[in-house]
Amino acid sequence: MKVVFSLSIHIVGIISCELFSSYFDSSSSDWFMAAQVERVLLITANVGSLFEQDRRLQDAWLKTFTERINEEMADFVVIHMQETGGKHYVECAWQVPKLIDELLLRMPMYPAVQTYLDLDHTAPNFTALGSVILVKARCIGSVSQYNFKTSSYLPVVKGVNILLDGLENSPLIIKKKFPKDFWPTFKWGRKGILDFVNVHLFHDESNLALIHENPFLYSTNRKRALDYVLDQLTSSGSWSTSHCFVFGDFNFRLDSTSFLNRLTERASAHPLEEPHGSVADGLLCASSATTPETLRRTVSAIEFRRESLNEISSGLVLRIERKRFDYFNQKKLLDDWKSYLEDDREARNFAQLHELPISFPPTYPWSEDPDESEVMMKTRAPAWCDRVLMNDGAFALVRKGSSTYSSFGRDVCTGDHKPVALAFSMSS
Repeated sequence: MKVVFSLSIHIVGIISCELFSSYFDSSSSDWFMAAQVERVLLITANVGSLFEQDRRLQDAWLKTFTERINEEMADFVVIHMQETGGKHYVECAWQVPKLIDELLLRMPMYPAVQTYLDLDHTAPNFTALGSVILVKARCIGSVSQYNFKTSSYLPVVKGVNILLDGLENSPLIIKKKFPKDFWPTFKWGRKGILDFVNVHLFHDESNLALIHENPFLYSTNRKRALDYVLDQLTSSGSWSTSHCFVFGDFNFRLDSTSFLNRLTERASAHPLEEPHGSVADGLLCASSATTPETLRRTVSAIEFRRESLNEISSGLVLRIERKRFDYFNQKKLLDDWKSYLEDDREARNFAQLHELPISFPPTYPWSEDPDESEVMMKTRAPAWCDRVLMNDGAFALVRKGSSTYSSFGRDVCTGDHKPVALAFSMSS
């Protein structure tokens, strides 16, 4: 199958390739039958945990990715990364191209490579996003990339092209960032997106705020952000006839009310207050506005306790702090993920986007300790943050057959997020 792609980076990014893209003419029904590209693999990975001074997680990450890509043997691979450079990106950004170089050394079957890394942290529209496109040797000549300046497709040729600077000026990508008025009180970070569209949406700043303030506080802002992206895509006029994939770290979270009710059945909530507490670490009590500053108190934690005559079933069930979610049976929480999958509802806010059924455990928050790779951290409630979504045209293409949708690296420490992959064939 012939492939044409476009790539956008929006806090949006768009890469477009003659394959399926927002620029592909879906009316050319016979066009697919003569093309050489048969198998496609899309991967999203939040790599924020990889970039530390000791680089201790990188070897395992490289091994896991190499195995997954070799296992699929896809003709065309797109990898979307978020948080390139990690939490200390000023000191560690130099590690990103080296990591990509090492990955490419393990992928000799893909001699045509296009890589776009947004690493300039001094730029006002810095997103820390990265996209890597791999084309198998036999498919060179069947893949073209869209040039947004000339409105034409350029053949992808053999060779490695890594763009680190001047992404804003490249005619091969579109890069934008969410307007700051989306959430003026929120500390502005690097959430963003690189068509294929690479997405990184707002996270939940405080576990406590979801209980004491508004359970939809953060999801509402994520909806505004993704609606903005979709409006940008649909305004091009090609959305209804395109094959568009939007994938990355959406930071989607479980319905907090439903999930907490499920976990804390027959347990009562006990807010814990601290005098002179930091507002940043807790929530002001309702009465704090009328008390002197020296007597202000904050809710620093909420404990859910179950009282029972049977000592085995009594005691602390769950403790929630601003950045802590400590359930009494963490193993059960992970093993029983199917019991709360129905609380994953945030993607339903976007009727124009589709997803294959989820059949894998939550992708976040996993331990960043290599010795505890199969354990979830007690920082947040489990969630399926990392997803591959698509519009009507792409969904119809993927559902034709031979598609797989899964996370991978379960037995390896890949950071606090597990990568997610969608593989599918271009013909049924």
